[in-house]
Amino acid sequence: MEENKKSSLKGFKIFIMVFLILSIFLLREENQKRLAKILDFIGGKEKVLKLVNSFENEDDIQNINIYNETVVKYNNNKISFMETDGTLIMEKEFNFEDPFVHYGDKHIYVMDKSTGDIYSFDKDGKTIDKLQFGEEIFNLKESHQNLIYHIKNSDVESIKILDKDRVVFGNYSYEDKNILTCVSNINGTRAAISLLNLNEGILKSQIEYYGENKEKLGSLDIEGEIVVYLNFTSKNEIIALSDRSLYFIKDDKIMWKKEFDLMKDIYLGKDKIYILYSNYLETIDFNGNTEEKIGFTEDYKKILPFEQRFLLYGDDNIAIVEGKKEILKHNDNIIEVFTSKDQILIWGPEEIKTYRISNKK
Repeated sequence: MEENKKSSLKGFKIFIMVFLILSIFLLREENQKRLAKILDFIGGKEKVLKLVNSFENEDDIQNINIYNETVVKYNNNKISFMETDGTLIMEKEFNFEDPFVHYGDKHIYVMDKSTGDIYSFDKDGKTIDKLQFGEEIFNLKESHQNLIYHIKNSDVESIKILDKDRVVFGNYSYEDKNILTCVSNINGTRAAISLLNLNEGILKSQIEYYGENKEKLGSLDIEGEIVVYLNFTSKNEIIALSDRSLYFIKDDKIMWKKEFDLMKDIYLGKDKIYILYSNYLETIDFNGNTEEKIGFTEDYKKILPFEQRFLLYGDDNIAIVEGKKEILKHNDNIIEVFTSKDQILIWGPEEIKTYRISNKK
């Protein structure tokens, strides 16, 4: 009898401990969402996209995006911040000769390419900064906290990189070579640039990478391929993607290379690489091993991270992938798709729609 009481008391203590641990775990909203996804997955509930809001695509939208629950669009030299139903929050008009818009992770950049005047805004439309470079700029992009801009002259192309305080920490110029892409690492201490070199009678990509104070750390040639994507891992290895191959580069050496047919898109995770090619999504670890490979019957062209899942889309189809499973399919007329937190924005020829994932009733 005494042994039964001790056993019951021990079981109750274990229950209390598990309950407390679970309660602490569920205090964080992201953990609540993870648990809900696990329970939904176990329960096998079918997923659908539930329409949140929509508004007509009445004017000639040049580009659009979504930040949290704010839709940002640009057209006719005007940037507009709206609710997801199209209600205007605020608007700013420009008098730019050659306007260009870049949507960064947190900020939106509106630039006059002809003068190098750049405005940056937060998701609520508040002006964060105004930069005036006084020179023609070909292209602009945000790389982590840094701002990269590309200048083209008749025989010289240049890359300038500004840190989070908008101080120039990288300035690189090249004669008789075309700059394809450039990236900085997360703390702004390294940069990598892909160049197209046709001067030796063959097609060749050069990858140049630099440290602090413009110190050149190395250079690598890849013949017969055009390197269109570069990124750094957390350990400053370089991921490079050409028109047909994926490269993992460390200390001036190609550690491994994988070739693909009909390369479409890439996403670099914390310790994995996700490649969309042909009709497949392949997950590769940093040793070059394939961990997962999913085939599709539909044609998809882009991959976007979404709620610890991935969203793939083409001209008229969307798929949501979780692990090895395709959990959702959706048909729509698509110009482009964007994701933010738990919302999906579909830019269509007639409507702008926002959706959330829901269980099918």
